[in-house]
Amino acid sequence: MDNKLCVPFVGAIIERRHKGKLQLLIQTRQHKFTDSIYNGTIEFAAGVMDKEYENVYEAIAREIKEETGLTLKRVIDDSQTKIHSPQKTDAVFGFKPFCCTQQLKDGRPWVGFIFRCEVEDGEPVAQEEETANVHWVDATEVKELYEQTPEKLFTLEVPAWDYYFQVVDL
Repeated sequence: MDNKLCVPFVGAIIERRHKGKLQLLIQTRQHKFTDSIYNGTIEFAAGVMDKEYENVYEAIAREIKEETGLTLKRVIDDSQTKIHSPQKTDAVFGFKPFCCTQQLKDGRPWVGFIFRCEVEDGEPVAQEEETANVHWVDATEVKELYEQTPEKLFTLEVPAWDYYFQVVDL
């Protein structure tokens, strides 16, 4: 039996207020070799936690920088414990992401921690190997995509948009 282990990832729903409107940073997915069925779909910044013992907050800051060229300012509604080291050689902490998503069929066996984030001011720049067309759009446009043409969104992120539009006032 071919047993694939879960692949952990972090994702960032990046928000800003611009001219009184809530905007979200989106991009076009361009992964030629990983889940190529999803190439051309709309996504938020996200990526694999591929460093041993990488803290999720370090991972989310790294992925935002790699995929958009922007710097994480803060995680919205952040909730985390202090780091505990009860055996003196270990280290653990608890955290509460905005939501989690999991791929249940096809694609890779993803399990993800999604955070709502703000970034420092600046112009986004796409990471050409993995993304294109990184830009700000009004949140109402993303909600319209989610409601009317969800197939245009990266499937793994659709549940995060579901949660997002349930809790965020537009």
